[in-house]
Amino acid sequence: MKIQAMPLTEAMAKEIATWKYDGDYAIYNLPSWEDMTQQSFSLCDEQKRKRFIGYADETEQLLGFVNLLDEGPHVFLGIGVKPTLCNKGLGKQILQLATQESCVRYPNKPIVLEVRSWNKRAVMCYESAGFKIIDIKEQVTHIGPGKFYVMKYS
Repeated sequence: MKIQAMPLTEAMAKEIATWKYDGDYAIYNLPSWEDMTQQSFSLCDEQKRKRFIGYADETEQLLGFVNLLDEGPHVFLGIGVKPTLCNKGLGKQILQLATQESCVRYPNKPIVLEVRSWNKRAVMCYESAGFKIIDIKEQVTHIGPGKFYVMKYS
């Protein structure tokens, strides 16, 4: 499958808000678009959405997205893959495209991401794309507290 990168539109962001993950992964489900807008999620803000990249197939069906946030000393990468497409190798392909784009946008800046420590599926995906665990931290997010691995692209 050929994956193409494109600016993440509001329509794509609204679609992402409807994605529903099963089981333990339901922790990644987003609130409704209306709730996200009221809570000022980055996906809902036209300016902040410019940091996001959508990834689609040849028919422009959305497969996943990333957020590349310049945090000064490094670029923070967030990723989401359509729930029905998880565990099929798309995450690695999207990460490869995203790390290439990050190197173009932010030359010489290391790329980091954070992942819940129990999410072995994601950790394996990130490791296969060249990320390595460099730290472990406890933090509270909008969905509650958790232990996270900090991973760096190398």
